[in-house]
Amino acid sequence: MVRNMREDFEKIYEFTNEKIVNEKQRVKEYKKDIRQSEGLIIGIIVVCLIISFLAPTQMAQYIFVTVAAMMFIFCTFYTFKGERRIIEEQNKFSEVALSELAVHIKDGFVYEKDEELSGSYYRKSGFNRIYKELESYGLISGTKDGHSIALSNIIVKAPNKELFRGIFAYGTLKKSIKEIDVMRVNSKNNKKEKYELPNQELYMYAEEMNDARKIINDDVIKFIEEFKNETKYKFEFMINKDLVFFRFFDNEILTKPIANDKETKEYLYKYYRIIEFLSEFIEKIEK
Repeated sequence: MVRNMREDFEKIYEFTNEKIVNEKQRVKEYKKDIRQSEGLIIGIIVVCLIISFLAPTQMAQYIFVTVAAMMFIFCTFYTFKGERRIIEEQNKFSEVALSELAVHIKDGFVYEKDEELSGSYYRKSGFNRIYKELESYGLISGTKDGHSIALSNIIVKAPNKELFRGIFAYGTLKKSIKEIDVMRVNSKNNKKEKYELPNQELYMYAEEMNDARKIINDDVIKFIEEFKNETKYKFEFMINKDLVFFRFFDNEILTKPIANDKETKEYLYKYYRIIEFLSEFIEKIEK
């Protein structure tokens, strides 16, 4: 399964990488233009200083030194502005990459850089029932195999501390399921029945554990374990009525700069893998 998923991702990455290469080439040409302009300005400064040294009068020396100083100041601001522009363009590599990745996922997804995840979905999940603020950075959303799926990087804050930072994802179900919470916390105060998922440091809580185990059965538990062992991601999930919610403890953000091709590939595969995992998870618990 993982091998086939990797093969599917490689095909998607080929299309995505073409766009990234074009963007990198455009930035490279822009950077080249800036360097040429800087070289011209520096040349003018050097010429002005030479002329001022050879000038026959003090007034002429003053004029050429003044021109050289003004050109130096101009060059400093020009370089600063140019470098800022280069950094801004490089930061857009992740936007281009995610946009291309999204549209090539089966059934079509979209990446919206300026879109925020609705806080109502996080409240429905019950991960943090009381919090003060939720910040969302970019949104990937779409429909896969008939299920609406969305994910975003979020930061959840209480008045005096940060409660969660990472990827929050949700998907729709075609049937209603009684609440099941699968957490990393081994709570002794939870009034619900508890079941420990083998070898995963995850604990499942439900009002009726027999009913919950029919949903999160051995096949689903094995599926979760394989995903956890493969990706090394730390996560929790909750099922409530016709929605399933996951949160992945990850400090990266959707708009992060991408440094190199290897990092780009790993960065994209993470979001691709989470979407595929969530889609398969939904299919399994609906059977």
